[in-house]
Amino acid sequence: MKYIFGPVPSRRLCRSLGVDLIPYKHCSFDCIYCQLGATVHKRAERQQFVETGEVIAELESALPCVEADYVTLSGSGEPTLCLGIGELIEGIKELTEIPVAVLTNSSLMSCAEVRKELLGADLVIPSVDAATQDVFERINRPCSGLRIEDILCGLEEFSYEYSGKLWIEVMMVRDINDSDDEIDKIASALTRIRCEKIQLNTVERPPAESFARALTQGALEKARRRFDDRAELIVASGIYQDADGSFHSPAGAGLGAPGIEADCGRVLELLKRRPCTVRDIAEGLDLNINEAAKFVGILKGEGLICAIRREGRAYFFANDGN
Repeated sequence: MKYIFGPVPSRRLCRSLGVDLIPYKHCSFDCIYCQLGATVHKRAERQQFVETGEVIAELESALPCVEADYVTLSGSGEPTLCLGIGELIEGIKELTEIPVAVLTNSSLMSCAEVRKELLGADLVIPSVDAATQDVFERINRPCSGLRIEDILCGLEEFSYEYSGKLWIEVMMVRDINDSDDEIDKIASALTRIRCEKIQLNTVERPPAESFARALTQGALEKARRRFDDRAELIVASGIYQDADGSFHSPAGAGLGAPGIEADCGRVLELLKRRPCTVRDIAEGLDLNINEAAKFVGILKGEGLICAIRREGRAYFFANDGN
């Protein structure tokens, strides 16, 4: 299918049926931690990327064949760049009782039209990775003219307009936004926003930049205590990076999810034969790039594959003996 992928395992949304509204890496940010790699088309102008009727037709065809906990608008770039996202949300809700979630980097939340279009969703998960402009530019590398204070003000307005579930995600990156001062400023900024949860995350899948490193579990716990009681950790796969940079996970984390073992097996068999980027895997196995990134994350967390970096890109290969 062109727009619909999954369901894929999600730490927060369980079985998430993805709806990809944006061509690969059209985004308003170029986040250093992005699992999909560097932004190819950096833009903050909205565009009609998809025909709503085509997406709804695909979804109508897919729904009888799958079990999903959420229909999730996310994909290969920033979904709010897509004009008509509000119309699409309405169309999905007329088609199914499965709740609709939207994952957004928050970049366009200062736009009243975007906020209005998101009101129909059942769950919105915006990201806030900084509270100061300097850190915002270092971690998210936004389009010129985007200001973190405008984004925070837009989120605050949205939180008072919106009646659905609102969870804020904060991606913590070592030596970038994890100082006590920056964490306190993020925590203070989020006191202005009415949300149900503040979800602290860290780098788990191979990032766009090799210097984007994960926090240890202890550092994440310490950061959580600087927020109010809405804060929780969402590195639910159990994969953490230790102080020496190595990963570990409990036995079977991720692979035991229904239907995932076979897909991870396909990826592993490919990587036994040749090193691939996430995009190579997606194209070679006819997967959405988000699916490929998730399976790579699971396999890497299980210690079944390794990564090497060539010319700024991460290539994955099976460990000896696999």
